[in-house]
This record gives sequence, C-alpha cells and structure tokens, in this order.
Amino acid sequence: MRLARRILLATALVVFARSAASEQVKLVRPEQYRARVVAAKKGRVVLVNFWATWCDPCREEMPALVSAAKGFSAKDVAVALVSTDSLKKTADVEKFLASGKIPFVCWQVKSADPQRFIDAVDKSWNGAVPYTLVYDRKGELVARLAGPQTEKSFGEAVRKVLAP
Repeated sequence: MRLARRILLATALVVFARSAASEQVKLVRPEQYRARVVAAKKGRVVLVNFWATWCDPCREEMPALVSAAKGFSAKDVAVALVSTDSLKKTADVEKFLASGKIPFVCWQVKSADPQRFIDAVDKSWNGAVPYTLVYDRKGELVARLAGPQTEKSFGEAVRKVLAP
C-alpha cells in the first residue's frame, strides 16, 4: 500500500511539474497578438522582445533586458517575450527561461505562416530577431529596436516613453 501511495504521489508531482512548466509559455496566434500581448497591459509602457533559443544574440541580450526592467516599477512598465521558436521547441524555450530565471511572461508564435504573424505585429519588421517593440501607455507603437540591445539602450527607450 505504501509503495502504491509513493508511486501515485510521484506521478502526481510529475504531472503537476509538467503542467506548471507548460503554463510558463503561452501560445499566441497572429490575430491575438495586439489583444493578448499589448492591450492586456494598457496603462503601462510595454516592451515586447521577439527572440528565439537558436539565436545567440537573443540569448546574450536577455540578462540586459532583465537588468533594465529592474530599473522600472512594474506599475509603469511591463515586459513580454515572444518566442519565434518552432512549437516543437517549446521545451527548449521553457528550459532557457527557467535556467536564466527570466521573470517575464513568454508567448510563443502559433502560426503556420510566419509572415502572417510578422505582418500582424509590425509590417516594417523583416522577421529577424532579436527585435524589440516599445508601446506607450495607450498601446501605440512608439519605438522599434532592431538587433541586439544593451541594458542602456533598453532603459533609454523606456525612459523616452515615460518622460512627460
């Protein structure tokens, strides 16, 4: 009986751990991007960083993004990540976020056509990552940061939007 309880408990813990980890990354379709990622944070400056686990500059800039975000109040600034990794790589995305203790909500693109998602986000974006968009408190796109960024460049982009 004790063995059966232990097996049941171990199974429950594995299932719970898997479901908790899978909730770390949420899926977003092209038509959902504005409502789920940007509008949901209306009232705050929103910085959205597009990245992928296979992209070295994306992984390298992540600590700078985390550090920059710490310099702002959560009531004023929200950061969201959008992974452009294949859905087959969700476990890799979760592993990277967990190992780096990345505190941001992460979305993962769910679209059979990557160009459809790119166009839904920003028609001037060529799809290259890393790519960061900054939205003002009204949800209007106010800045585009193409390529790898630093803590300073992330911070400056946000401060410009927060300035009266």
